[in-house]
Amino acid sequence: MEREKVEQRGVVAVEVERRRLAELLQSDVIAPLALLLAQARAYEQSLAAAPPARQAVSVLASLASQVLQQARDLEADLQPTILESLGIEPALEALAGRMVRARGLQVKLHLERLPQRLPAAVELALFRAVQTALRRAAHFAHASQVTVRMTGREDRVELAVFDNGHVRESTPELVASCQWIEQLGGHVTVGTGPLGGLQWAASFSLHPSATLTPREEKVLRLLSEGLSNKEIARALSISPRTVNFHLDNVYSKMGVHSRTEAVIHALRRGLIAQKPG
Repeated sequence: MEREKVEQRGVVAVEVERRRLAELLQSDVIAPLALLLAQARAYEQSLAAAPPARQAVSVLASLASQVLQQARDLEADLQPTILESLGIEPALEALAGRMVRARGLQVKLHLERLPQRLPAAVELALFRAVQTALRRAAHFAHASQVTVRMTGREDRVELAVFDNGHVRESTPELVASCQWIEQLGGHVTVGTGPLGGLQWAASFSLHPSATLTPREEKVLRLLSEGLSNKEIARALSISPRTVNFHLDNVYSKMGVHSRTEAVIHALRRGLIAQKPG
């Protein structure tokens, strides 16, 4: 149990660092590049009377545009905001598009629309696993084709990635992704797929929405209002330590690891009402 907690904290730390790097990329690279590109386009239009100079600026603008797109793709890989806002299916579609554009990898998607969104932690773990599997296929297996298949039922979701590259042992990153999924209660298999290359597959048994006690519901509702643990304790006339116990139970039942994930999960499943805008 202690080892699992350490590993979970490690996963959270990695995601926090990814988010920080994405924010730095946006402020220190993407924004200046976008400004540079805009100015280059403006100069290009003003050089109509000087064709050689205009062509030179056009070449520089094209290069800046390519680098800007690569930087935006990297930002999306580090911080998949589409996953948070729209869910696993649109996030995988966007990921496949980036791999096609950046690596020339042929990615075939067969994604069933899930009956409901998965817990945030499960969505993120599956997304990172697919991301890692695609990178492995392109960089290490020298695959030209990858298939991503997802099926979902009321009680189960299955996701598989298989390629036509060289069959090799899983990379350390893919092994780590598999361990993360298993820590969340999923089942992972790795073997040879129908295209002759490696196949990675994961499945989750979906349980009914978390059943919270009345006190846990009150704690969660106050949490969604932005109250701190001490403020929740005062509002419910309990100790902050008791609030922590309730939150630990809520996180466990929902399969989440943070206050934000708990609130998002509760809103998705209708456990708390969303305030009108």
